[in-house]
Amino acid sequence: MVTLFQWIFAHLLGDFILQSRAMVRHKQRLKARSWMLYLHCAIHGILVYLFAPGWNLWIAPLLVMLTHYVIDLWKLNQSDKAVYFIIDQCLHIFTLILLWCVFIAPAGWLPKNWVSLMHSQSAWAIASGYLLVTFPLSLLLASATQRWRREAEEQNVRTSVSLSEAGKWIGIFERLLVFTFVISGHFEGIGFLIAAKSILRFNDIKGTEARKEAEYILIGTLISFSLSIMVGLIVRNFI
Repeated sequence: MVTLFQWIFAHLLGDFILQSRAMVRHKQRLKARSWMLYLHCAIHGILVYLFAPGWNLWIAPLLVMLTHYVIDLWKLNQSDKAVYFIIDQCLHIFTLILLWCVFIAPAGWLPKNWVSLMHSQSAWAIASGYLLVTFPLSLLLASATQRWRREAEEQNVRTSVSLSEAGKWIGIFERLLVFTFVISGHFEGIGFLIAAKSILRFNDIKGTEARKEAEYILIGTLISFSLSIMVGLIVRNFI
């Protein structure tokens, strides 16, 4: 699998190191008429060719250039949102993996490993755990703390000027980290995460006028951490 990681390295090098802001702006302004777009795709093809296991493997770099052009052109016609950036990168990486499976992977590697992964208890338990601690637990926490959230909002108007859905996403990433710490056996990371969150939140909730808001944040944090730890401990039994 060395070649696959070399190709991923080449993609990251071409997309984030060898592509300047001027190139990005030129592509965004002219799109398909931008010569920078064609240069960018050529760079990716050259990098993949340089990391190819043999100089006769020219079809893979050619396909990389063509697919990179199509994917980038699609992204250039979308709005500047993070979701399109993520989709763009996932498509590029998926293309490299697919090309590696077709041209480089040993015979029978993909079916054998795919079947074993699909029947792996550990893989499905971990995937289910990660899925559970994201949006399902967000809905559960929102419902469980709804009464206290209303009281905190009535007392302190600062809650109403916070970023849209910031609390939900902070909680999701927080639970993902806690779950990861638990299944990997690094429980000390949970303590570090609590300490870091306490420091960041200290200035926002200090003072008697913010008592209800502080209690609401504390309740939500404790419930979030407790559920994530419980899910992590359950999953650990199946790994």
